[in-house]
Amino acid sequence: MVVRATSNTTARQRWRERYSRAARRVGSAFGGRVERRIERHLLERAWLHAQPKRLQVYLVRGYQNPVINVQSILARHEIIRELDGGTHDELMEEELRWAVEKHRDLRKRQRDLPLEHGVDFREIKRSGKWRAAYDEIMWDQDRYAAVWTDALRGLPHHGLSVIEAACGSANDYRYFDRYGLAPLLNYTGFDLTRANIDNARLMFPGIDFRVGDVQDIPAKNGSYDWALAHDLLEHLSPSAFNRAVDELCRVTRRGVLISFFLMLDEPEHRVQPRRFYHVNELSKDRIEERFARHCTDITWVHIRKMLAERYGFDDYYNWRAWTIIARH
Repeated sequence: MVVRATSNTTARQRWRERYSRAARRVGSAFGGRVERRIERHLLERAWLHAQPKRLQVYLVRGYQNPVINVQSILARHEIIRELDGGTHDELMEEELRWAVEKHRDLRKRQRDLPLEHGVDFREIKRSGKWRAAYDEIMWDQDRYAAVWTDALRGLPHHGLSVIEAACGSANDYRYFDRYGLAPLLNYTGFDLTRANIDNARLMFPGIDFRVGDVQDIPAKNGSYDWALAHDLLEHLSPSAFNRAVDELCRVTRRGVLISFFLMLDEPEHRVQPRRFYHVNELSKDRIEERFARHCTDITWVHIRKMLAERYGFDDYYNWRAWTIIARH
């Protein structure tokens, strides 16, 4: 029975790979709208059977928890600067230092636990010991939610329009809300996965969450002040991620902030299709070239390098994490 089940799984995987390759060949041959529709179809299939409960906690736990994830913190800080003109820079520095110390403690505990118990880290996670250690270190994770809510009180509501691509199940918006930032925004979030949007609407029924495709954003030029996206472009084909950059720049007046999790300071992309989506290693230079078509002020932050230089912490969990802030 085990052999037969494994064989069936392998056969399904091979069929998916053949199906995806054939679909992409058709898309490349026709280009334009057909290629974009095929890209969307494949991405939708990738998440077709994802359970809503799983999506609700996807990318918001562990090191990706927006409370301590440095890219999420930088995105919140950039939005706050747009609203207050930089009057809370000291608080931003304090929060970043706190997050760095949490990462430092977590990384040390992650190394120590396998040595203490004589098993590898996967077994530590399965046993629940990592979860317990994480919760112990993160005992005060709500600390800055209250501080920011108080600090931002008094700023005008709906003072900044923001559109977020691939918003997930309100992955970062829930922290905009928790930190007192949400009332200050005129926010729109969209995602290809219907279950994500259903989750987001259940949590925040009055907020504009919608099913949508970053390749074709249904908005006029300059409709929003800022666009955000986290961990998105690496999962798209080259034609799709170039189109996504163009669309995010088209619909914004001030700029675009994107967090990358697989960025390399190398001259060319490494394009890596995986069944229904991609796991590309993107070239910083090529992405900057695309943004330079639309934006005049482009800033890159290499997260691990920035943390090493500013805080003496060179052990951030993802050495390929970069953030781009591109202003018109």
